[in-house]
Amino acid sequence: MEFLIFLAIPTLLVWGFIAARMWLGTNTRLLPLMGVAVLLTGTVAGYDFFHVDLGPLPVTIDRLILGGLALLFAIQFLREKEDLRRFSFLDGGMLLLLAFLAWDVLTHDWRYKNTLPVSRLLFFYILPITLYFLMRSMKLNGKELKLISLLIVVLAVYLAFTAFAEVKGIKSLVFPKYVLSPGEFLGRGRGPLLNPVINGMLMTMGACCLACWWPKQNLFGRLVLLALCGFIGLGVFCTYTRSVWLGFAGCCALFFWYPANLRLKAVMWVVGVLVLVLSLPVVGHKLFSFKRDKNVTLAEMEMSARLRPMFAEVAWLMFKDRPFLGCGFGQYAREKSPYLKDAHTEQPLTMTSGYTQHNVFLAFLTETGIIGTGILVALLSMMASQGWKLWRNQQRDLLFRIHGLVMLGILMTYSINGLFHDVSIIPMSNLMLFFQAGLVSNLNSMVTAEATSKVTECEVSNDSMNPNPLEHQFA
Repeated sequence: MEFLIFLAIPTLLVWGFIAARMWLGTNTRLLPLMGVAVLLTGTVAGYDFFHVDLGPLPVTIDRLILGGLALLFAIQFLREKEDLRRFSFLDGGMLLLLAFLAWDVLTHDWRYKNTLPVSRLLFFYILPITLYFLMRSMKLNGKELKLISLLIVVLAVYLAFTAFAEVKGIKSLVFPKYVLSPGEFLGRGRGPLLNPVINGMLMTMGACCLACWWPKQNLFGRLVLLALCGFIGLGVFCTYTRSVWLGFAGCCALFFWYPANLRLKAVMWVVGVLVLVLSLPVVGHKLFSFKRDKNVTLAEMEMSARLRPMFAEVAWLMFKDRPFLGCGFGQYAREKSPYLKDAHTEQPLTMTSGYTQHNVFLAFLTETGIIGTGILVALLSMMASQGWKLWRNQQRDLLFRIHGLVMLGILMTYSINGLFHDVSIIPMSNLMLFFQAGLVSNLNSMVTAEATSKVTECEVSNDSMNPNPLEHQFA
């Protein structure tokens, strides 16, 4: 069944593009749709759905689309139908992170665990950063932005539906069927990526994109959007993952807070405090111990929470020995072993031996030291700055500005989940982040280009009125 759908995907993409051109007009371009198709197919029809092994570099549908997107962009650039945007600090941060990780991989044992460091570098950084540069360079218009946000919303609704059906055991409504195969996180709304964390993060991204359709809707349209947000929230709840809940709640608060006036913000503060005060005594104890996975007992879930301080202690011990460059990108599983038997701690650190780091920043700190972690934090800060800059630009259409808030929302859910999981090694997490960063960087560079164009037009107009501008200037 999956193979037949794999054969049908190119046809669906072509007909989808034709339908988009009929709906949005003949000015609709293929490149932006291919960009969001990488995100959609990587989620729904990724490695576990279908892949072809070519040694250590398996080929998947989304990687084929990304390669096709890069080729088409190159052709369009050579035909002078696409232009490269002005180089920005965020571009420099991306290249710096990539160069540092590549250097770190090559200066350590890159053959470790069947070239695990190389695979992580390629699939979790090189490919997502490639998508970033493609998304920030291609031409975009308002209709294409609407279609991109709509497709991400549709993805989130599908993920929420699948998560609900998985949790309730409605097997006939779960697609792809391998979602129900025995394994880790079964029964927690793990979705087609088999991980409830990234499933919840993608649903949160879709809920953020609902805001792109809010401003010009009538009352009925806004009620539909609120209903969709509630349904996506139900899917987020079905992940049974506290960090996902916090990320989703934080994004909802973000989109209610910034567009609101001062009076409404005061009301939100009061209501929020009352909800916390009244609800924590009732449900607070249940947040730290409840059964989630079908194949994991309640005692094992409580043990998972007790392990987190031990992960932090292992990271601290490793950091003290190699504070600047760490133990090497992708080398944590091997290099942590001597620290699990440290005689200077009373914690049973050997209990963490079968796990990866449960914090993205601690994972970077142990493997890449202060330098690598500093580059990562600086890069996330630049993304936040780009998003805030776009949102605060009153001269742009609200449709463009809202994508700045979407960027902030994705950074929020990435950071919150990153405090409890190493989201950098979860498939699609970095691609989701860099996709939106490329989109926002593109929109900001469009503003700069328009401003430059207006200044040039004004200068030409002034020069035509004054045939000797230098004489006028120094007169």
